[in-house]
Amino acid sequence: MKKKIAVITSGWSVDYVLSTLQGMEKMCRKRNADLYVFTSYKSFESNGIPNTTGFSIYDLIDPVEYDGIVFMPNLLNDNARVEKERKRILKSGVPAVSINTPLEGFHYVGSSNHDVCKNLVSHLIEQHGIKEFAYIGGPGDNIGSKSHFNAFKEALAEHGIPVPEDRLFLNGDWSYEFAYNKAQELFSRKKKNPEAVVCINDWAAMAVAKAALEHHMDVPGDLKVVGFDDISFASLSIPSISTVNIRADKIGEEAVKILLEGSGTLQSKKIKAVPYYRQSCGCVKEDSQAQKIHSMYSPQKIDLMQRFASHLRHIEDVFIRNGDIGELEPALNEYFEKRHLFEGNDFAILIKDEVIKSLANVNYSYLTSTRYGSRMRVLVNIKNGKAESKELSSQVIPTKDLIPPSMNDEKPGTFLFIPIFNQNYLQGYYVSKNHHGLLNDKIAYNWSRDFGASIEKFKQTISYKLMSERLTVLSTQDALSGLLNRTGLELFAGKLLEKNISANKKTFIMFVDINDMKVINDRHGHLHGDLAVKTVSEVLNEVFPKSFLKIRWGGDEFIVIGPLPAAGRPGYQEKITEKLALRTKSMSLPYPLSVSMGEKSFMPKENENLMKLIEEVDSIMYKKKQEYHKNQRTPQ
Repeated sequence: MKKKIAVITSGWSVDYVLSTLQGMEKMCRKRNADLYVFTSYKSFESNGIPNTTGFSIYDLIDPVEYDGIVFMPNLLNDNARVEKERKRILKSGVPAVSINTPLEGFHYVGSSNHDVCKNLVSHLIEQHGIKEFAYIGGPGDNIGSKSHFNAFKEALAEHGIPVPEDRLFLNGDWSYEFAYNKAQELFSRKKKNPEAVVCINDWAAMAVAKAALEHHMDVPGDLKVVGFDDISFASLSIPSISTVNIRADKIGEEAVKILLEGSGTLQSKKIKAVPYYRQSCGCVKEDSQAQKIHSMYSPQKIDLMQRFASHLRHIEDVFIRNGDIGELEPALNEYFEKRHLFEGNDFAILIKDEVIKSLANVNYSYLTSTRYGSRMRVLVNIKNGKAESKELSSQVIPTKDLIPPSMNDEKPGTFLFIPIFNQNYLQGYYVSKNHHGLLNDKIAYNWSRDFGASIEKFKQTISYKLMSERLTVLSTQDALSGLLNRTGLELFAGKLLEKNISANKKTFIMFVDINDMKVINDRHGHLHGDLAVKTVSEVLNEVFPKSFLKIRWGGDEFIVIGPLPAAGRPGYQEKITEKLALRTKSMSLPYPLSVSMGEKSFMPKENENLMKLIEEVDSIMYKKKQEYHKNQRTPQ
């Protein structure tokens, strides 16, 4: 039976995470184990408030369902969440390994970061004679960041060099942008520039090198720069970055090995990090062939990012174009069957049951909740690049199952889970099998947020459509009778005629006028006049099919338009007269309620003048009205 290892991580340090996963996967394949990787991104909204909604992805983990858990706490950048996960895992009794951050009750695997960082700084001093330094750091509350800075200070102290207090840029966020902005600030001062900048990671080192070149400084001639992590770009950029490889793959491999071996004794292992001295510190002079090839990578990357941006827009278009969940589901599966470069050949998108209900019924609203609930709807299900059958893709599965049945097989695999949310609304998650594409270049962050935003836009589209329909009803409905008004006639009659022309059907028009309406109002009051209008309206609705247009044309006048049945005129006038008589009797009205009617059937033509036809039918009705008044004056 396959074993299962869960991984709690973040997607911000892409190269580090991917390298660690590579080692974990290697060991899992050896030991026939599945790897379940739960990743998220702590971010900040436009108002500066941190958004941790995505951390809910970790709630999908029931520790007792796994043979072990690998925790990468230093990547979460959230001490409260780290502590929550630590307590939850310890309470479960499931063995766990913490990577690069010692945690009580956990096995530990890390690298010798501190010592090798000191060696890197000492190398600059001893081999290159550097005495004037600057430092660009990471988050102040991060253990790894603190260790890196302490190593920097210790190396300086051991060589009798004071810490450059005016050239320290601490409390960074690991990003290229932070380092670039601080480097610009540093090089814009009217002071002597440092001889070397020590950076918290390789992204920062590359940012510093770029800023230096923009200030006409040669790297490494005028300025030496060192990084940390040995990301893939470090050896390929020009200049290549002197850095430290912490052997993340070996760390990952060792972490899983400890869990699968099942030793009850807590273990602590350090993997020896390896320094690489390259062009940015002056140890390597010539560009490598790989660097020359990589120098042509930018257009390719720009093209890929443009394709990704286009991909997100197309997904949004699918949401906006389809008016209900019944249309949306097959449309999304059809789209992802054709375009899944970033998502992989085997993936699924699962949405919370309550969110699906809100998409099916706009009047149903789901709460701002960071809980997944007990059931998930499989909205998209792609296997081997093909959409699964509608029956499978529309299934609802228990949340605890995590993946659709179609993803389960006997071979060990890696399942990557990424949350889908919009602001504080948790909506679902994406899960892929044996594919890490969304982790590259941190695109998972944009993908998950954009997909969540598309769900909200879909709801808004339905809402606007429903609102528009309601406004149309309000603007075309007569308040007293409930029938259409003249605006409704103008809006819908043309469409009905076009439909009858296409179907080669005759059109039926009737004009109806309440008899003695003035007498009813004058003798019995306007409330009875309104009652007469309502009663006739109700009878018209009873007699004529729903497909017919029933319009209150004026105070006591009505028009009915519809397709004439194939059998011909079905005695509409007789039915109206009969039902009105029954109504008058059952309501005990103090006056007789009757109507005069005129009708006509015709085969509509293109550009038919509807008003002219109505006038013809009105003339027919008027003759009937005259006959009615004549009979009323003639003694019986």
